Amino acid sequence: FTLKNFLKNFENKIDLVFTDLNSQQKNISFDSVNKNPICVIVGPEGDFSESERLEILKFKDIRSLKLNDNILRSETAVISALSVINFIIN
Repeated sequence: FTLKNFLKNFENKIDLVFTDLNSQQKNISFDSVNKNPICVIVGPEGDFSESERLEILKFKDIRSLKLNDNILRSETAVISALSVINFIIN
């Protein structure tokens, strides 16, 4: 199951939050919280390749989010992203 297949299979079915070090966005909003499940994409150790990053950013319902100015471990990034999302929707 590739990243490209994942994005194609879930287009219009999920709201996607992409933790992106290159983003300037440190806050996000959800207009359709009750409509779609929320999926968080966190990069692997060493981050996504540029081609993977561009593929993710093509996704229709993407919200890019910069969690921190520092590189976080994947496990920490997931917890941080879920905490931010939980705070926003509650």
